[in-house]
Amino acid sequence: MTNVRVGEDISLEKLHEEYDAVFLSTGFGLGRSTKVPGTDHPDVIQALPLLRAIRNFLRGDGPKPKIPRKLVVIGGGNVAMDVARSMARLQMMEYGEVHVRVACLERTYEEMPADMEEIEEGEEEGVIFHPGWGPIKVIIENDEVKGVEFKKCLEVFDKTGRFNPKFDEEDRMVLEGDMVVEAIGQAPDYSYIPDDIKEKLEFKRGRIVTNQYQQTSIPWLFAGGDIVHGPDIINGIADGYRAAKGIDEYLRGA
Repeated sequence: MTNVRVGEDISLEKLHEEYDAVFLSTGFGLGRSTKVPGTDHPDVIQALPLLRAIRNFLRGDGPKPKIPRKLVVIGGGNVAMDVARSMARLQMMEYGEVHVRVACLERTYEEMPADMEEIEEGEEEGVIFHPGWGPIKVIIENDEVKGVEFKKCLEVFDKTGRFNPKFDEEDRMVLEGDMVVEAIGQAPDYSYIPDDIKEKLEFKRGRIVTNQYQQTSIPWLFAGGDIVHGPDIINGIADGYRAAKGIDEYLRGA
């Protein structure tokens, strides 16, 4: 079945009625938020929905998304680069100029997870980068977004390699913008899994726990990809291979 949304067009229980085994590989469909004050404003949006809207518009399959005159992107990965460069092109088409600012915790281009090629080409398109800054709050005046206040990031990871940012609370800056996009990572969307099934699953740090054949704690339900191992295409491919073997054994009653 294609063009079917599980949880809306068909339930997971209904799939189980029609099929002896089900394999979940739904990826990371939600964005993560910094949750700083002001991020609940309608003009503070997540990267993935914006990229989908831009894609649909350029294909002629959807309305034109809001194109801000000044955009602030929070994040230093390739998704942040996609947002910044896509919006820079739309700004150039709409206004004849680019005003896109990208800020991230990573202190140098080398520390940023984005590909260097993406950063360099973004600069060529007019995007300005501000590495080494963490958001404090979204500035809102008269119910309109005016920008983001940041503080200087001194360290992203501690000596053990754990994510544990440290900041200079006195060193601050403001980037102007009438729209803010958060692009700091993705998260799984489990809304399609009913509560009675979800209660029987085992989760670890938000990811579904499986055995070596990708079988969950529910025998007929298998899972793999991002929702098990995080965003890693190599593990995703391997999960599909292991799950095929596991499902085959399960169906044969091994």
